[in-house]
Amino acid sequence: MATTVVAVGLTIAAAGFAGRYVLQAMKHMEPQVKQVFQSLPKSPYCQ
Repeated sequence: MATTVVAVGLTIAAAGFAGRYVLQAMKHMEPQVKQVFQSLPKSPYCQ
């Protein structure tokens, strides 16, 4: 039981750190992502 609680706690902590890292990376990548989407050819279905 205690081992499971510790494992769950470590998993939650790791997910939190990973999520924060991904959010930081997304902020830095946002201008490039917007530029890529603007340069994509427009589909007739997406107006």
